[in-house]
Parts: sequence; C-alpha cells; structure tokens
Amino acid sequence: MNFTNIIKKGAYRLHFSLKRFPYAITFSTLTTIILIYLINMESYYKPETLEIFARLAMASALAFPLFLIIKVFFERKNNIKIIYKGITRIIGLIIIISYYIFLLKETNMVTMTRYIAVSLSLYLIFLVVPYIYKKNNFELYVVKIFSRLLITGIYSVVLMAGISAIIFTINELLNVPVSEMFYMSTALTIGGIFAPIYLLANIFKQNESFNLKDYPSIFEILLLYIIMPLITVYSSILYIYFIKIVIIQQLPEGLVTHLVLWYVSFSIVLLFFISPLKTKNKWVKTFSKWLPIALIPLLLMMFLAIGIRINTYGFTENRYLVVLLGLWNMGIAFYYIFTEKKNNIILPLSLAIIALLAVFGPWSTYSVSIYSQNNRFENIINKYDMVKNNTIVKSKKQITVDDQEEIQAILKYFENNHQFEDLKYLPDDFQTSNTEQLFGFSYQEKINQNQSQKFSYNFNNNKQAISIQNYDYLFHISDQFRQVRELEGNLTVKMNDSDKEIKIAQNDKILYHRSLFLILLEVHQKIKDIPTENLRTEDLVFIDGNENFKLKYVFNSFYIENIEAIPEKANIRNLDYYLLIDLSN
Repeated sequence: MNFTNIIKKGAYRLHFSLKRFPYAITFSTLTTIILIYLINMESYYKPETLEIFARLAMASALAFPLFLIIKVFFERKNNIKIIYKGITRIIGLIIIISYYIFLLKETNMVTMTRYIAVSLSLYLIFLVVPYIYKKNNFELYVVKIFSRLLITGIYSVVLMAGISAIIFTINELLNVPVSEMFYMSTALTIGGIFAPIYLLANIFKQNESFNLKDYPSIFEILLLYIIMPLITVYSSILYIYFIKIVIIQQLPEGLVTHLVLWYVSFSIVLLFFISPLKTKNKWVKTFSKWLPIALIPLLLMMFLAIGIRINTYGFTENRYLVVLLGLWNMGIAFYYIFTEKKNNIILPLSLAIIALLAVFGPWSTYSVSIYSQNNRFENIINKYDMVKNNTIVKSKKQITVDDQEEIQAILKYFENNHQFEDLKYLPDDFQTSNTEQLFGFSYQEKINQNQSQKFSYNFNNNKQAISIQNYDYLFHISDQFRQVRELEGNLTVKMNDSDKEIKIAQNDKILYHRSLFLILLEVHQKIKDIPTENLRTEDLVFIDGNENFKLKYVFNSFYIENIEAIPEKANIRNLDYYLLIDLSN
C-alpha cells in the first residue's frame, strides 16, 4: 500500500467517523477545547471559575457516551422518523444540562464517585445496545472493540511521542520558545479528538457478523499462555493462605479483601474474554469450568474479612462498594457454574445497572454509609448519656481514649465525605473547633503514617517588582543553587542541600544559619487563607537577620511534604526565591 492510498484510507475513515457519530465527536472535541483552555488560563482565574470550567468539561465528557448510545440505538431501528431522532437528541441534551445543574454543583467525593459510576454505566450500555436480543458472538464483538481500543492507544502514544520530539528539537536547536503547556495541550488534542475519531471509525455496524477466525491471535496467545497460567498460580497462593488460616484458626487480614476482590473481578473478565475459545481449546474449556467454582471459597473469605471491619467500624462508601462488587462477582460465578447456555451480555448489563443503583436512591452507597455511621455515633454517645432533647450535651463521665478516637474518626468521615448536617444530634453550626466544648476533648488532625501532609505555592506569575532599596546584595536561589557566593570581608552564603539551611560564614565561622523549613512554615501560616490572585509581594516576604546584617527572603515557589517532621526530615522541592542582604550593620 503506497502513501497515497494510506492518506485516502485515513481520510475515508475520518469522513466515515464524523458522518456516523457527529454529535458524540462534537462533545469529545468540546471537552478537549475546554480542558486546553482551562490548563492554559489557569493562572488568570479564581479557583471558583476554574471549577466551573472543570464541571463543564465533565458534563461535556458525559455527553460523549450518551450520544454514542443514542446513535447505535437509532441504527437498530431503521424506521425511526427524523423528528423522533431530533426529540431524542434534545432529551439527551436536557439530561446532560440537568446533570450539570443538579448533580455537579461542586466537586467532592459524592459528585466524583457518582460521575465515575454514571460514566462507567454509559460505556457499558454502549457495548450492550447493539447486541440486545442477539444471542451469538457478543464476546467476539467486545474483543474486537477492545483490540481496536488498544491499537488506538498505541497510535496515540506514538503520535504524541513523535510530535513532542519534533517540538523539543525545535526548542533546543532553533531556540524557538515552547511553553510546557503546549505539550499537555497536544496530548489532550490527541487523546480527546484524534483518538475518538480513529476509534469510532473502526466501530462495527449493526449488520456485521463475527466468527472465531476474527479473534486476534496476539490476544489469544496473551490470554492462553500468559494470563491464564498466572491466574492459576495466584489462585494457588490464595488457597494456601486460605488453608493456613483455617488450620491456625486465625481471622483473615484486612489486606485479603482487596487482594481477593480485584483477583476475582479480573478472573470474571478473563472468563468473558476466553469464552469463545472453549470450542477449539480443551485447556480453556477445563479452565472455564473450574475457575468459577474456585472463586466461591475465596469470595467467602473476602466477605468474612470485610464483615469484620464493617461490624467494627460500620459502612463507608469504600466498604459498601467492596461488598457490592463482591456480590456481583459471586452472582456471575454462580451464573457460570449453573447455566449451560450462557449469554455473556448479562455481565456488562448487570454491572451497568448495579453501578447506577450504587449511587442513586435510598439504597445508595452514600445513604447506607451515612445511616451506618450515624448508628455507630449514636451507640457511642448513648453510652455516656449525651443525648437530651434530641441534641448532644457534654458527658459527665470521661470518654475513654478508644471512644474518643471513634468519635474523631466519625467526625473526620463526615468532614471529608459529606457535611456535619448529615450527622444526627450535632448543633447546626458545629465545627471541629467545637469538639472540646461538646465532647470534652480536643479534635486531633491525625496524619496517616504512610501519608505525609503537604502544601505548595507557585507565585512565578506574580509580576510585581521587588524593592532592593537599602540592601547590598540580591541572590536568586533555587533548587539548582549549589555553589558558595562570596560577599565582602570573606563573607560567604551557601544553602545546605541536606537540610535546606541558609548559612552565612566568615573565615569558616558561622555567623548566621536558619532552616528554610521553619521559614516556609511561617510564610505558609501567613498566606494560606489568601487567594493566590490576591497575593502581594510583601505577603511573600520574610525578614530576618542579626546584629551583623539584615536579610530579606522573597519567595516565588516552594513545595513541602512531611511538614510535621523535624526540619532534617522534611522534603522541600520546587524552591525558588530571592535573598537580599544588607551588610550596613
């Protein structure tokens, strides 16, 4: 195939994709444009405005799978009148606008998890719609789409790498300035415009049929000779652990919940993909027969482990979803065990329904978790007779340390995931600062041992001038600053990389040293409540010194994590500031 034919074929696919899915591609393109505008104009808008753009992009991205579903549904019904198609599209647009207005009011845990669940459901329904009422080769249809998706991903990565290499070369060799945001904008353009158009150009039509010869050989080799043996070994390891805890009569560890859940979920997906191969491979037939049976005891062990945590700490969104996904896995496993004539369309269809049920209604993960944590909270405060006239009164008895930690964990859960209004008996204006007044102990901000607290600032877009009046020297210091700077009278200034200390010495005698960790903490405390766009140069200044000289720090950017550590253990990065020194003293 010569280059001209390749261009013609590409142009035909582009035209075919745009003609077949114009509305879906319009929304994917709109999403990309909003995101590109958002990342390039981030420094010019307030956080509230940026959040509006982000929510608009989310709503537009949700319209992409919705209008794909509408299109493939129309293709199933050839006799639908144009006016009904138009009405359906208008209803689809109203659904997206309503979702933005009522379900994307802000970005928090509830809106984000619900958005993910709805998006997942829409994409699963898109897979299902063309094959409703069809009984054969649904798995082959999904395999072909999945393989097309992988090819599209590879092409997109190669295209992005090639364009990035060209731009980098132009920047380095020809000194043409290129913003870092250009690379991200290019990646978004490829992922949000090129990839959907290329992928949709290869989506199969309603009347296309598939047979076993269409199964990709590379995919078959990957599943049969790599993934299936790995699953067998992993199953053996889990069973060895299962036998061990039975023998020693020990409860399963919490980690087993996640190990089993994702292993079982992956196994169910594997069974779906290899099901067409059972007719030509005895190993696949045997594997498909016994794997669902092997999953049941492991799922029971998982339910025991998560049940212990729910009994102790109640339901949260994560635990609810673990239980729900575990039940779905068990239901599908039983379906594979007891059903002779299987229709694998039930897998994506049931998962889509369950995902929607999990985030809407009184049975949703949010409602159940709030109810569970309220019961947990009520049980604790009732132990200390703290409820009078449907409100909390301070306990006359000392609350034990364990119960204090329980109460704090519940308060933290509602603070992070919901709002205090959802917790019964609390005053309407409750804040964590009222904890001691209400419960008799202060609210502690606990930091997970494996998770360090952090903060970052970047003021490089601040265009205000720096006054150097009354100062003798000005140094620009950043992470790249390594060498010693000499001043008058054998004075030297140096930043120590190990502890980020500024040291000023004369004839090897230290006259001044100060940890930047402590300085940055003071700056952080001063400016943490000021919006970035309202910061002035004097807000970013720290004055210091002694009887020998005066120092002025003017910060541009810094990032700190592990801020509760001692200075030597804190991690400081992206450090950039000006140091002014006055030697007149």
